Order: sequence, then structure tokens, then C-alpha cells
Amino acid sequence: MITWAKRLREEGVLDLLLILWIILFVGGIAVFLLDYSSDDRLITNLFDAFYWAWVTMTTVGFGDLTPVTPSARIAASIMMFFSMALISFFTATISSIFVAKKIREGKGLEKIKYSDHYIICGWNDLADELLESLLKQDQKDNTPIVLVNELSEEEIDAWRATLNASHLGFVRGDFTQDIVLEKANVSKAKAVLILPNLIKAGKAEADEKTALATYSIKALAPKTKVYAYILHYENKAKLRRARADGIIIADEFGPYLGASQLHNPGIPAFLSEVLNTDHSRLEAREVPDRMIGKTYSELFTQSFEEHNMTLLGVYQEEGSAGIGDFLSADSGDYLDQFIAAKLKAAGRGVNEEQKIKVRINPEKDYVLKSGEQMILLK
Repeated sequence: MITWAKRLREEGVLDLLLILWIILFVGGIAVFLLDYSSDDRLITNLFDAFYWAWVTMTTVGFGDLTPVTPSARIAASIMMFFSMALISFFTATISSIFVAKKIREGKGLEKIKYSDHYIICGWNDLADELLESLLKQDQKDNTPIVLVNELSEEEIDAWRATLNASHLGFVRGDFTQDIVLEKANVSKAKAVLILPNLIKAGKAEADEKTALATYSIKALAPKTKVYAYILHYENKAKLRRARADGIIIADEFGPYLGASQLHNPGIPAFLSEVLNTDHSRLEAREVPDRMIGKTYSELFTQSFEEHNMTLLGVYQEEGSAGIGDFLSADSGDYLDQFIAAKLKAAGRGVNEEQKIKVRINPEKDYVLKSGEQMILLK
């Protein structure tokens, strides 16, 4: 609201509104006074005068009240001329503001208004397939998605048309910069996925940029989940230090799948079918309330009998101990205060971090807990 008021003031709209109100009052009073001496006058009080001026200025013109004396009609004509010109200018100015805003949004220069949205930072040859897969998996929720990269406006519009994704936002710029991340409304995002940005950087620099972006996002929005996609395994430690909530490594399973292709060819074929982007066979659902406190074997049976799905395991986001758990709450402990201050200055938090604990095919008597999610094979 403050931004809009500032924009209207910069464009002179507020001054224009003030002038229009002045014309309304001056014109209404002038017609009232000039018609006052006429016995045939229709405008008999100031309320009628202001009502006539308002109806006339807005070009409605009901005709129920009109000036009758020549001098009053001349004053009315002058008021009409200026009011029509100013209203036309006012309408054109407001329209231009909205048009300019839409143009800036298309170019990725406006701040995103979404909340609980996904943000995808960076772009490479696999990003289009990833985006298409995300849209298919999210068809029920239809979560807004914001792309943050340096693609052109034409390329983004082409993707919107190809994927039929009207809820696809765009912010153009370097996603390691705070001002760009703030435009993407990162503090209110549900999660952020950082891809190796290979538009203007090589593979050697891509992971460094991913780590820097993770630091920046965690400094701006500590509670926002950040998932980082890196190209080289040796950079995994950097992303851990940057407090990434999840790390995806390119070709992490390549060696295993390559060996399995020779020794157990059914395993790669099975995984390929399960993870097919066109019709993924995996689904995550929250454990039903009625199953909390019951065993894994009971949930397995219930999932198969009621939904014809095979339960593969469960997972839960758990809070791991942060360094804040080891700092003293005593205000007199200056060493702890010093450590906390240094961490804050470096953009590092002292509170606990959320980690995902996965249990694949646990023991049959494993007791289900509140907050756990099922991993199902359809």
C-alpha cells in the first residue's frame, strides 16, 4: 500500500486528484452564487451545487439539476472543460501505471506477491524437465512457482505458454543477491530449489554460486527450506555448512546404476518405471490420525487393502540440535554471547535445523508417530 501511494505521488496522481476536488468545490460554489438571484433556479443549496458539480464532472449528467442564468452556464462550461481534460489525464495516468507494472512483471523486475510458493533458482538443460515434473506432481495443490534466473522475457513467456502455467512467476537477476531474493519474496516461500546455474557460468563455478545462494537465503529467511542441486560430490560439505535442508548430487547413483545394469538389469528398469516423470508411481501422504500409535505392519495392510498401494517406508522432519542448544541462557556468560553474535553477523543461526529422517521398510512392530509421512508405491 505504501509503495502504491509513493508511485501515485511520483506520477502526480495525488496532485491531480487534489486539483479535481478544488474544481468541484469552486465550480459548485460559483454556479450556486451566480444562480442565487434567479427565481427559476434549480440549484437552491450548496449540497445540490456540489451534487451537480460531481455528476457533471463524472460525465453522468442526469439533467435533474442545471444552471439557468447565462453567467452560471459560462462558469459551468469552464468547469466542464477543465474537469474533462483532467479526468482524461487522470484515467490515462492510472492505466499507464498498471500497464507499466505488467510490463515490469513480465520482465521479472517487480516484487512477487505470492506466499507459500516454490522458488527455483538457476537454469540449465534439465530445468525444463524438472519444472514440468513439478507441475504434474503439484496439480492438486497448484502451488505458485517463481523462477529466479537471467532468462529473457520471451523465453519465460514461451515456458508459460508451453506448460500452461498461469501461476508461474519470474524474477530476473542474480539469485545470490539479496535484493533479487527479496523480490522473489523468499521469506514467505514454502521452499527453494537451487539448480546449477549454467546460463553464464561453467560447471566449476556453478556449485560455488549454489553455496553462496544458500548462505544468502538462510540469512534472509532462516525458516525457509533450501534444497541444493550440486554437480560435484566434494562440494557437499560446503552446502552442509551453508545449512542446506537437502542436497542433491548429480549422478550420485550413476556408478551403482551402471553396475546394476550389468549385474542386475531389472533394478535400473524398475527405478526408471517408478520415477517416470510422465506417470510417477511414488506418492507421499500423511499417516492417518487413526493409525498413530499403531504398528508399521498394520499401516502396510491398511494401505494395500484400502488404496491398493504398497507402503515402502515413512519419513519425518526432525529437529536436530543446533549450536544454540549448547550456549548458556545466562546473560552473564559473555563467551556464549560472543559466539552467538559472531554467528549472527556471519548469517548463521543458533537454533535447531530441520532434518528429514527416513525409515525404509522398518520393523513390523515399529510404532508410528505423529507427523510422519508415508511413502507409497502406486
